[in-house]
Amino acid sequence: MKQPALLVTALAFAGLATPAYAIAPNCQGQIDALKNNLAEQPKAAAESSVRTKLNEAQRLCSENKDEEAQALARDVRQQMDKSSGATSGSSTAPAAKQQQ
Repeated sequence: MKQPALLVTALAFAGLATPAYAIAPNCQGQIDALKNNLAEQPKAAAESSVRTKLNEAQRLCSENKDEEAQALARDVRQQMDKSSGATSGSSTAPAAKQQQ
């Protein structure tokens, strides 16, 4: 189950490294991928600012305002990365203690 999460994370990271003009034509696909990734990160999903930005990005995408939607999608990815980084940091320490 961790392998799909790693794949999604890798794809999200690749999306960050890709110029906006290269991913703009696939706006809805990017939003859908973010929604799927968010579903796997309950801590990030609980943040209302993440949900608000993702909903706004969805609206912009449906209005063919791809560049604005992509900018919000990048913000959402960054917030999700911060949330997941805090989560993995706190879960790593107890796991190390259990192994010893």
